[in-house]
Amino acid sequence: MTHKNLILIQALKIIRPHQWVKNILVFIPMLVSHNFDLNNFILSSKSFIIFSITASAIYVINDIIDEKNDRNHPYKKNRPLAAKLITINQCKVIIFILLILSTFFLLNTNKSFFYLIILYFIASNLYSFFFKKLKIVDLVILSFLYTLRILGGGLITDISISIWLFTFSIFFFISLASVKRLTELINTKKYKKEKIYGRGYTIQDKKLINIVAITSGLISILVLTLYINSPQVLELYSFSNILWGIWIIIFFWISRIIYASNKGKIKDDPIVYAISDKISYLCLLIILFIIWLGSTI
Repeated sequence: MTHKNLILIQALKIIRPHQWVKNILVFIPMLVSHNFDLNNFILSSKSFIIFSITASAIYVINDIIDEKNDRNHPYKKNRPLAAKLITINQCKVIIFILLILSTFFLLNTNKSFFYLIILYFIASNLYSFFFKKLKIVDLVILSFLYTLRILGGGLITDISISIWLFTFSIFFFISLASVKRLTELINTKKYKKEKIYGRGYTIQDKKLINIVAITSGLISILVLTLYINSPQVLELYSFSNILWGIWIIIFFWISRIIYASNKGKIKDDPIVYAISDKISYLCLLIILFIIWLGSTI
C-alpha cells in the first residue's frame, strides 16, 4: 500500500464517518410534522450532508486540541493523530477542505439555516476549547448541539419546531451525554485512573452523573407524555392513544443504555453503541410503526 493511500485511510478515520448517523436528527421535523414530501426530503438530506461535513471538521479540530490527552486515554490513544499516523499539518488541510465543501453546500440555503450552522460550528469549538472541562455545563452544551441538528432540519425545510420537541430533545440528550460521561468514568476506573483526561470529572463523580442520566431521561419521558395529551397530537393523529406505546419503548431503551453503561458494555459513545445494537434497531422500528399506525387508523 502506497504512502498516499495510507494517508487517505487515516484521513477517513479522523473525520469519523460512523458519527454521521447522529445527523439523521435533521429528518425529525419533517417526520413528526407529517410534512414528508420529495422537496422536504431533498432539503433535509442536504442538511444532513452539511452537518456531517461540518461535524467532521470539528472532530479533526477537537483531535488537535486533545492530542496530548488522547495519548493517555485507553481507547482514544489509537486515533490517527494521537497515534502519530497523521500530522497536524495534514489535519489542517483536511479541516480546510471540509470547510470549503460545507460552504459550497451552504450557498443555496436560507439565511436562518446558514446562521444556525455558523452557531453550531462556533458552539462546538467553544465546547472543545472550554466547556468540556466544566462539570454538568458540558452535558447541557452537548445536548444543545444535538438539538441544533433538529432545529436545522426545521429551518432548512421551513417547518416550525414545537416547544414539546425542543424540550424533549434537550432532556433526552442530556441523559445520553451523561451516559457518555458515565462510560468514560467507568473506563477510567477500570484502568485504575482517577480522572478523565481533558475533562472536569473524577471517578468520585460517577454517582452524580448516574443520577443526572436517570433524572434527565425520566423528564424527557414526562415531556413526551404531556405532548401525547396535547391538542397538537389530536390534530396530527387519528388514533393518538396508540402513541402511549412510544414512551414505554423509550423508557425501556434509556434504562437499557444506562444499565449497559454501568456494566461497562459501552466502549465510548452510547449512540455509536446503539448503531451496532439489534435491540436499539428493534425499538426504533416499533416506534416508527406506532407513529405510522397512529396516523393511518
